[in-house]
Amino acid sequence: MKIKYTPNLNWRLPAPKLAGEKSYLSLSGNNWNDFGMLSKLNSTLVIDGVVQPVEFSLKVLITDCDYTANRLDELCAAGWNGEFPIPNVDYVSVPTDVDFYKILQSKLDESASQKVLLNLRDAGYLINVIRDDAAKVLSDVSAFSSSLLRDSGSNKSFQDGWRLFVGQESQIRDFTLNILTTEYDSKPIPFRFESGLLPYDVNVLIGPNGIGKSYCLRSLVEYWLKTGMGDKKTLDGLAHEPFDVRPNINRLILVSYSPFEEFSLGLTTEDKVSDKTSYRYFGFRQKRENDSKRINQKKGQNGRIRINLTKPKGERVRINRNLPKFEASHSLIDAIFEDEKYKGESWWVNKFAAVESALKVALDFDHLAIKVNMSKAGGILDGFPSIINGEDYLELNGLIGAKYEKAVFKSICNFTDGIQFIKDNKVKGLSSGQQLFSYIAINVVGAIREHSLIVIDEPELFLHPTLEIEFISLLKVILKPFKSKAILATHSLAVVREVPSKCVHIFRNEGSGLEIVPPPFETFGGSVQRISSYVFGDKSVSKPFDEWVEQQMKDNPDAEKLISDLGDEINEELMMKILSLGRQYRGR
Repeated sequence: MKIKYTPNLNWRLPAPKLAGEKSYLSLSGNNWNDFGMLSKLNSTLVIDGVVQPVEFSLKVLITDCDYTANRLDELCAAGWNGEFPIPNVDYVSVPTDVDFYKILQSKLDESASQKVLLNLRDAGYLINVIRDDAAKVLSDVSAFSSSLLRDSGSNKSFQDGWRLFVGQESQIRDFTLNILTTEYDSKPIPFRFESGLLPYDVNVLIGPNGIGKSYCLRSLVEYWLKTGMGDKKTLDGLAHEPFDVRPNINRLILVSYSPFEEFSLGLTTEDKVSDKTSYRYFGFRQKRENDSKRINQKKGQNGRIRINLTKPKGERVRINRNLPKFEASHSLIDAIFEDEKYKGESWWVNKFAAVESALKVALDFDHLAIKVNMSKAGGILDGFPSIINGEDYLELNGLIGAKYEKAVFKSICNFTDGIQFIKDNKVKGLSSGQQLFSYIAINVVGAIREHSLIVIDEPELFLHPTLEIEFISLLKVILKPFKSKAILATHSLAVVREVPSKCVHIFRNEGSGLEIVPPPFETFGGSVQRISSYVFGDKSVSKPFDEWVEQQMKDNPDAEKLISDLGDEINEELMMKILSLGRQYRGR
């Protein structure tokens, strides 16, 4: 397969198609700046005459060069025809999307794939498979980490792309997050996702309100994206290392339906991240204008750098309670058309089928539907299936992506009413908790990619205890096919009981500052009362139940009489408490 660079093109244009070639990787210049280093090239991948469904760039690091496209233009001007490998130049490269490797492996034979990686001097392949010394030297240059590995996609590619070609299973690996307290103490949180037996697919943060769980999630997001408190200059000023090793995740999806949270609403042009799809936020908050924050650094009296996050003037953020419903409608339809785009790829997981089967874990329905405006349809809806309560509903299924254009289809949908659950040709009524339950599932599946990290803040806010357990079951159903993991910040003891102790991180402050500790006993399938006592210190808190029984025994320590008087209004725990206190007060 030919790899060719075309010089002196406008960086806003995609890399050109190559006339007379059936399979090729076409490259052209781009001026994206990573801290003074411009390594990015526009890329178009074509195999057997078909443009491949992966949007990526190639980042190339050349020895003693801070502007890759400029150097390649000079080489072309000096007589180079643009075909890789680049002659007489020491370089390495990293693609910005790990799907590039999946396509090579699925569409080319082993020899052809290896030749592409060698001609590109793919850093992950050369260092981990070939053991190339020159590539290792270049990977130790500061520009390699600050430019080639700046984006989440290229970091994932470097860590895991090469594994496809040596038969290694790729999965999200353990990592430690180091958060800074208000006293600038670094507190490690060892997230555990690798296990040979117990389910380590979900990690949990638990503790009282106001102790820092949401701040921990915000730190994770911004450290990973290298924005806000994770900005390089900020971290350098604090001499702080946010991770022991950067997480090898493909995308980070944050869900928070608390009206008080302050998570980033999404990446903007002011965030120096080229892949704006690497992070998705779902919640009630919606920005009307720019939601980015300015970072002001000042030295305090002790000489330490203090960080202030301020919002630009004119920014407005509003709470929109209909936003989850609206976003879930778009997410599900986007998933249908994404399934159509990637249906020919052996590695693709059908999103619509995944979300429909996951929702059926907890909700009884026949199919999903959306209300449509027939006056806008213009006859495109052949064989329109259902009229329910005098209104037009269209059953959603995987065939829609092949029958309609996405923009045209969306133009006739009523997103305000959201996705409907149909049972026996009737719209099934859902409680507010069930609705939120379904919105989370649909939005997560719509945004998820293989090896995503799903971060959810207090999912139990609108869920009753039974739905809390069903939510964990649903989440696990979603995570498995996409080889993804989740981190939940919660107060739910029922959730903690579903998670092994090595994946539970207890936040507490007993007077000596923030501590983040694991439970000293196994939580998976454990006693809810024991978990509650350890996490929230229930033994030291007087309960109305305890106060009432103790007062009764103080007034009359005749336990048998009180038990008799209560008749059938007594349970085993109350009986044991009365007998214990009766013995105690009779002995005084």
